[in-house]
Amino acid sequence: MASLSTRVADVFEALGRWQVRRRGLALLLLALVTALAAVAGGLRVARDGMPLDFTPQAVFMDGGPEVLRVQQVAEVFGRDDNDLVLLVRGPLATPEGVATLRALHQTLAQHPRVERVESLVSATTLQSQGGALVVTAPLDELPPAEALAHAAADPVLSGLLVSVDGDTTAVRARLDRDLDRVADLSPVVWELVAAAQALDRPDGMRIVPTGVPYVRAEVVQLMWESQFTYLPIVAGLFAITICLLFRRVLLGLAPLVTVLIADVWAMGALIGGGQVLNILSILVPTLVLVIGVADGIHIAARYVEELEVDRDREAAMGRALRAMALPCFLTTFTTAAGFLSLLVADTAVMRGFGVQASVAMAVTFAAVILVLPTLLAWIPVRRLGSAGHSSGQVEQRLLDGLDRLVRRRPGLVLAGCAATVAVALAAGAGVRTNSRLLEMYSDGMDTWAAVHLAEAELSGVVPVYLYVEAPEADGLLDPTVLAAMGAVEARLQSHDAVLWTTSLSAQVRRLHGLLTDQPGLPETAAAVSQELLLAEMSGGELLEGLIDEDRRRGRVMVLMADAGGQVYIDLQADVQAFAAATLDPLGVDWALTGDGFLAASGVDRLIADLLSSLALVFAVIFVVFLLLLRDLKLALVALVPNFVPLVFTLATLGLMGADLQTSNIVSFTVAVGLAVDDTIHFIVRYRQERAAGRGTTEAMTATFRGAGHAILLTSLLLVIGFSVLATSVLTSTRHFGILAAVTMSAALMADLLLLPALLHRVDGQRSR
Repeated sequence: MASLSTRVADVFEALGRWQVRRRGLALLLLALVTALAAVAGGLRVARDGMPLDFTPQAVFMDGGPEVLRVQQVAEVFGRDDNDLVLLVRGPLATPEGVATLRALHQTLAQHPRVERVESLVSATTLQSQGGALVVTAPLDELPPAEALAHAAADPVLSGLLVSVDGDTTAVRARLDRDLDRVADLSPVVWELVAAAQALDRPDGMRIVPTGVPYVRAEVVQLMWESQFTYLPIVAGLFAITICLLFRRVLLGLAPLVTVLIADVWAMGALIGGGQVLNILSILVPTLVLVIGVADGIHIAARYVEELEVDRDREAAMGRALRAMALPCFLTTFTTAAGFLSLLVADTAVMRGFGVQASVAMAVTFAAVILVLPTLLAWIPVRRLGSAGHSSGQVEQRLLDGLDRLVRRRPGLVLAGCAATVAVALAAGAGVRTNSRLLEMYSDGMDTWAAVHLAEAELSGVVPVYLYVEAPEADGLLDPTVLAAMGAVEARLQSHDAVLWTTSLSAQVRRLHGLLTDQPGLPETAAAVSQELLLAEMSGGELLEGLIDEDRRRGRVMVLMADAGGQVYIDLQADVQAFAAATLDPLGVDWALTGDGFLAASGVDRLIADLLSSLALVFAVIFVVFLLLLRDLKLALVALVPNFVPLVFTLATLGLMGADLQTSNIVSFTVAVGLAVDDTIHFIVRYRQERAAGRGTTEAMTATFRGAGHAILLTSLLLVIGFSVLATSVLTSTRHFGILAAVTMSAALMADLLLLPALLHRVDGQRSR
């Protein structure tokens, strides 16, 4: 093993020397690779659009039984989650207002990717006059004000297409069911919204877009805009901060240019290689920047440190790569292993993110080893000076003070760290899993306001449903089955989050009341069939989307408020128990499902996936430490500090009053990745110093002055960079910035206080 590690170290030393000696050729080869990566990714984007998938099915449960059931129902009734909703507010009860509604309806219906449009323009109501059923088209047959009042009084239209007061109406455009990918969905959504907003309309009339497709398209657009806005800002801050701390512009820019090139390589490999990005993997460019720049700073600092020995840059680069290749490889390996551990996840979003992030980490390591030494080789030695330790006496006094503290009072340091972690655990104890359609929006944003307007005035935009299937054709016409469906529908209506429902049972009750002036259901299936036939002959469309042609499969349609995943899970558990007791004895197959429930249960599965992947990550990290240190006790000591950032990440969510959601769950994986990087750099340097014959105290002092310098620099750098993201209006970006900054601060505390104190207690006592 020793000879193998020596041979590997020799290879990296030879590589470093070659990069300095043949820096022109190296730079040319790297430029060629960068150009190829950019072309590979750019060609695919130009051909297919940005490869993004943001459907709940892709995000949460790829191919699971719940998704298969949703797909089965969609084949019969269409996709309820593909309704673009346009809210119209203003002077509706005027001829001009009605004309605008008609123009809007027609504009949407003419689009080739719209299956159908539902609005007051096409709506009909059913009434009984003299014992006969009369179908009325309110906007065609009544004056505007009377038509709105008539529609608002109808139990089906009220809440779905018009508010109770008649001031707000909804135009619902059902998009093609094959518009799954956001790359396909977004252009259609933006075309329809632009066409709607371009219509002439009376003064004071507003058309407000909302609905699940609109939110999906806008969220992805906002996330990309956030990436393109904040990535350059963070990179610029990194550049300024590194240059100030190194006090050398070229030396400071080299690690940053390296990770930007790594981003081009990584995204070119992923996009050009056919990968489809999801809601988490869209963060990969930021992760490359963050994790790569840390290793880059460590190599740059070690290179300058080695230059101070003999001012021979070829020899210095060889020694620097010889010393830093192993810790940089280990930081990359453990981080990539952390992401690869997500392959055990049940959820597609975690698996996809795991593969893509691990590939990006491998590419980043290659860039740091190949690009950075080549760039450093072009910097004249006279321009470097003693920049490796030029951040000033304040930093050195701080590191020396920490060294003295953990050397003299390790017990006090351990007690303080334990108390701090205990407080953080208490702060994070109340954090719960949750998910919302609007979880990435800040309060008051236009879409946030539109969804809340839809909930306040109409019936919300989140669709769920109870799917039922009788054993045989016409089985759903059995009054006993209809009564059971009605009971389950009533149970749904008892929950505050449910804003609107309709079903075959409700429509049959309503029809029976109109025909007989009697409440309840007909007594026989034949009577039910006869009354439905009368309604059909009258031109009514009572059963649209509620029952199939065989009258064997049907559903209770539900629209809900964006109340959060935990509310959905509690509601689902309650209604499922009630449905089992009500429908199972009748032999009726049923399922309570829909996108709202998929998202809610999906987040719970994400948490389970996170816990299982973190357990696997820590197992991998422990094995790495064990192989590196060849000492069980020291491996356990090195493992402990990596739990601290997780606790502080959870505590920060608790203090912010935030839930654990899809948009911030990745912060826990990043926390482990950032924490273990600094731990490895510290422990490897400590091991090198001990191997050189130094005792615990001398080795620790040398480690603080060597690796401690780079750890402090990278931590300060990342905290500053992440803090900028906290200004984003997009909740996912803002939370990621806050949580990552806290994570980095906690990792710094763990690696410069907790880890040295543990090493003094364990290794120091053994040495004595």
